[in-house]
Amino acid sequence: MLVLVVTACSCGTHKHRYLHAPKDGQQEVVYQKLLEEYHLQPNDILYVNVLTTIEEYAGLFNSSSHQQMNTVSNSYLYFTGYPIDITGNIEIPLIGKVQVAGMTAAEAEKLIHEKISKIVYDSHVVARLAGFRVNIVGEVKSPGEYIVYREHATVLEALSLAGDMNYYGNRQEIMIVRNTKDGAVTHTIDLTDRKALSSPAFYLQPNDLVYVQPLPRTIFRVNISDIVTYLSAISSSLALVVAIISLTK
Repeated sequence: MLVLVVTACSCGTHKHRYLHAPKDGQQEVVYQKLLEEYHLQPNDILYVNVLTTIEEYAGLFNSSSHQQMNTVSNSYLYFTGYPIDITGNIEIPLIGKVQVAGMTAAEAEKLIHEKISKIVYDSHVVARLAGFRVNIVGEVKSPGEYIVYREHATVLEALSLAGDMNYYGNRQEIMIVRNTKDGAVTHTIDLTDRKALSSPAFYLQPNDLVYVQPLPRTIFRVNISDIVTYLSAISSSLALVVAIISLTK
């Protein structure tokens, strides 16, 4: 009876696991992609590459030469970038501190180019976010902190880094906690609804927290191995009591 009760509480319906298909005769809808422009924050990594014919300056500003850019890995770009300190500055050789927090990558690129062009006249600057951290917790197979080595990533791509949701994950209740200049903002995404594609949180931003909530029916779930252990202990105890009673008669 205990096993049956626990099994019944642990079961979930298929509607929590599958993407809703369009009804018969219903046309596919093109959902607008809401990709918010990200503004740089402290602890971000900004990769800056200065293109110039003067090799001395290229070697000074860049950790790798322009010819190597096509062969290095994304993680290498991340670890050789310029970290933004707590005050919002990056430290560039010969230039000094440059305030980039609050800017987009394009705005930071323009500002850095203006400063470097005063020293290197024939320069061209490329600046971009080298990667960003995303924390994935809850009902996923491998929760933890992950680094996405690209400028944009969706919540589905982030979940794939964590090995996807486990059986108990509620695809209708994906919470995204996002830090903004005004404080933390939460969004809830239903991945079984195609409207999630147009959610402002479908495309993640650096330092987002993705929390996969459990299914309602799995709150009281118990591991099967634990149940077997408990039942074995109970049956052994009962057998011992019956043996003692039999011997005392």
